[in-house]
Amino acid sequence: MLPSDGFLRLGYAICDHRWRVIVCWIAAAVCLKAVAPAWSEVAIDGDLKHLPAKTTVVRAAELSAQAFPEDRADSQIVLVFARPDEKLSLEDRQFAFALGRSFEQMPNLPVVDVWTEKTPVVGPMLLSPSGQAVRVVIRLTNEFMATDNIRVLRLVEDAVLTAQYEAPTGLEIGISGSATIGGDMLMAAAESVSSTHRMSILLVAIALLVIYRSPALVIVPLLTIGIAATVSIDLLSLLASWSQQHPQAWPVIRIFTTTKIFVIVLLFGAGTDYCLFLTARFREQRAARLPIREALATALQGVGVALGASALTTIVGLLMMAWADFGKFTYSGPAIAICLTVTLLACLTLVPALLATRMGSTVSKGQPKVRLKRSRFSSWRLLADFVLRWPASILVVSLLLALPLARIGWSVEVTYDLLSELNANRVSRRGTQLLRQYFPAGEIGPLVVLARHPEGGLDTVDGRFRIAELAKPLDDLAGVEQVRSLYQPMGDPPGSTRVFSTEGLMVLAAKGSPLTKAAFVSQVGETAGNVTRLFLILAYEPFSVAAVQTCNEVEQVLNRLSTDPESTWHGASFELLGPTAGIRDLESVTIADRLRIQFLVTAAVLLVIVVLLRKPLICCYLIATVLLSYLVTMGITSLVFQALRGEHYLGLDWKVPLFLFVILVAVGQDYNIYLVTRVIEEQRRRGALAGLRHAIVQTGGIITSCGIIMAGTFISMTTAHMNGMVELGFSLSLGILLDTFVVRTILVPAFLALIADRLPPTRGLTDQA
Repeated sequence: MLPSDGFLRLGYAICDHRWRVIVCWIAAAVCLKAVAPAWSEVAIDGDLKHLPAKTTVVRAAELSAQAFPEDRADSQIVLVFARPDEKLSLEDRQFAFALGRSFEQMPNLPVVDVWTEKTPVVGPMLLSPSGQAVRVVIRLTNEFMATDNIRVLRLVEDAVLTAQYEAPTGLEIGISGSATIGGDMLMAAAESVSSTHRMSILLVAIALLVIYRSPALVIVPLLTIGIAATVSIDLLSLLASWSQQHPQAWPVIRIFTTTKIFVIVLLFGAGTDYCLFLTARFREQRAARLPIREALATALQGVGVALGASALTTIVGLLMMAWADFGKFTYSGPAIAICLTVTLLACLTLVPALLATRMGSTVSKGQPKVRLKRSRFSSWRLLADFVLRWPASILVVSLLLALPLARIGWSVEVTYDLLSELNANRVSRRGTQLLRQYFPAGEIGPLVVLARHPEGGLDTVDGRFRIAELAKPLDDLAGVEQVRSLYQPMGDPPGSTRVFSTEGLMVLAAKGSPLTKAAFVSQVGETAGNVTRLFLILAYEPFSVAAVQTCNEVEQVLNRLSTDPESTWHGASFELLGPTAGIRDLESVTIADRLRIQFLVTAAVLLVIVVLLRKPLICCYLIATVLLSYLVTMGITSLVFQALRGEHYLGLDWKVPLFLFVILVAVGQDYNIYLVTRVIEEQRRRGALAGLRHAIVQTGGIITSCGIIMAGTFISMTTAHMNGMVELGFSLSLGILLDTFVVRTILVPAFLALIADRLPPTRGLTDQA
């Protein structure tokens, strides 16, 4: 980071070469736009496929691909045909069959096969026990969250909509399945990016117009951030494309659809703050009647170190996410940090260059809402006097008010239910609701047990009996509705069907079918006869807490069988596959990541501000206030959404605690750093308490304005079409407002007042800030 004299020289150089600086930034934006691929072309999505290799579901996927290579289906779309008050007619079932078969002939669909009621082995299982509903399963080669599922889902929706005109009267049709949920989530993410982008620009423009009456002071930040955002997003797209083409090269850059939301809100929020900090000091210099060139250079000298320090804390905090095991965390933090670095460079170079043109000459004519005249500081002067008079009482009362909310925030519940991310009007939510009425909830995504026996022979008669011994204790679990295996392909408990009934004959036919053997026992390579799979239909939705608990119970049964010398499965190895197993692994990985990243972010940010401010006691207090603010924010957010959603509230989205912590701890230090650096500067000139009082008055308006703008950009996330983003946007806005109006305005000044006469002034990087 440049020393203050370096920023002074940089300011003069930018003023002297302002047009070159402006042209360079515009040229960079144009060139990157020309060569960089679209964000959507290189963005990757999904949650479960970014789990580390050590997790159960990843090992299970590898074993499944090795043992059952012909089963290429990675996701599915399920069509549900139902009549609410009576059994399906023959015409209904024929219509469902015909529509299902039509997808096999539809071009440009990544279809492995289509299961209908007439498909051997699995067909009878697609009809509901009541006869009121039947399913058609379209199995796809696409992964659950493949971007192509947006296109596939739209094609299926259009086909179903067209077919409904010919459907029998009163027949209800729903669309569910893992690919449907994934496609809906991707569409919601894309819509969220668009709405957040528009709302961020609108809110920042309105805030700037309210704060300033000068058009230049609205155009300069918007133009700067617009160029910075364009350069950042296209640069990330280009780097991500390069990483995909060179997978062994370092560094590896990966971007996700939702990463763009964080990039946009952080760039518009932090970028506007940086612009306002610089512009506010520029206005002070212009008010002192300095020429534009000297005013800009002096302003950059005054705030350059503070802006760099503020940005550095955020960048370092985001980089700490690279130590996560979960891929989305690992790559999202550094990607956002790159964009923030570009934005800082734009604010330190492009803003002075623009103000050095005729735009800067209008600054002295337009006055901000918070004027620099002495009479306009009365409210901040009153607040400063109040805080300096009773600092100890203020701290005690604030702590007493905050602790109950912080306690709630400490133990807040989170949910990993992917369906709860989507609005109730989404096609996958409606289709899943229809599916639940007629089929076990676990039909959405079965829990798959992959069992590898050391002795092999699972495709023999003896092997079938061993599989029966494995299926029995699993079927006895309360949360398991059915166990489909080579022993019972249709999942019916032994003795539940009569041998010579229609159902009994179908069961016998299924057991003897070569297709059944190939579906349940491996027939290839080293795994032939050694690996079998069992499909467990749970009584709960795959992403629910109850399903995860049942998954844990299944694992306990398998471990007991594997370690029991008397068991025929002694020494066998087991892996779990399916959405429930994936969610369980996701939970365990992200909880460990959250604890690790929270520690690393706190330590890294503390180290940065200690180096910058050279006041360890004050720095520790600053970190403590932000941590308290985080816990209070979590507590209030939980209470608000619990009140809004009532019995439908399952907890906050699992991504909220981590992203809130990283952004709040890192970004929340910006205002503290700006205040403390100004306090240090003023205390050297005016003395301890007088300097503190003057710093509170001088920075009050600008920090409050910046906090409101930052909160406004985060509140734009509440326009997103994903519930998790809405929760995160609300919590980030609330946290920033608490930092602005409570931490920076009351808690930090009160503490500084208590220790003002006890700590000697020190010289460091912030001497001229």
